[in-house]
Amino acid sequence: MAEDTEAASQSVTDFLSMLDGQADWVTTSKLIRTGLPASFFDELSILIGLSPSALASLLEVKESARRRWLKTGKLTSTESDYLYSTALVLRSVLGLFEGDQLAMREWITRPALALGQKAPVELLSTFVGINTVEAFIWQLEHGVSV
Repeated sequence: MAEDTEAASQSVTDFLSMLDGQADWVTTSKLIRTGLPASFFDELSILIGLSPSALASLLEVKESARRRWLKTGKLTSTESDYLYSTALVLRSVLGLFEGDQLAMREWITRPALALGQKAPVELLSTFVGINTVEAFIWQLEHGVSV
């Protein structure tokens, strides 16, 4: 049991390191263009403390796409771009709550007045929504009235 917790912790650490790689846009862009490994989605689910099925439901990822990922071992470039962008936003939310996964999950699923009474997770299905949630997080972090 302790080994499972340690392995999950190491996986989250590795995953966050990959997201921190955003400073190297050339490498990150190449990874996205060639397709991120299918494990990226599962590691994202570990990061936020949800099962892959629950995360798929929240992000409206189709079961057929998840089956294809298992078969091919990687995401398409479009899926990679979307999930990488989503992961960056979710990492920001996790940072907003100082690593508290429960608080993060509650926040992303609770409607916000500043988002037109939509829950942040409802907006994560498009890049426009991702940008809106990123801007909202920035406002909260910097004390900007929302």
